[in-house]
Amino acid sequence: MRAQPFESVSSRVLEAVERLVVEEHRVLFQEVLGEPWSRPVAYRWIRYEDPDPIGQLILASERLDAEWRRHPEGAGRREQLLEWEQAELVRLNKLG
Repeated sequence: MRAQPFESVSSRVLEAVERLVVEEHRVLFQEVLGEPWSRPVAYRWIRYEDPDPIGQLILASERLDAEWRRHPEGAGRREQLLEWEQAELVRLNKLG
């Protein structure tokens, strides 16, 4: 996805990936770490104002993965979240 021009990525796919990254950010920071959370906080953390939003979503996913590894107490909640993410991606593939 990163190598594709922004305009060529399906808006449905981009919105879904964005939703998954923002939800994972919420779960980790609000539920697991107990920090105050809002969508603007998540978007600032993602650095979504960058001119490469797809690249920023990919980097945010990598940063979230590193954060989860630093906080193993949230492992069970992350497993639930990953199952939801997988189901969401399967659903999107069926929508084509």
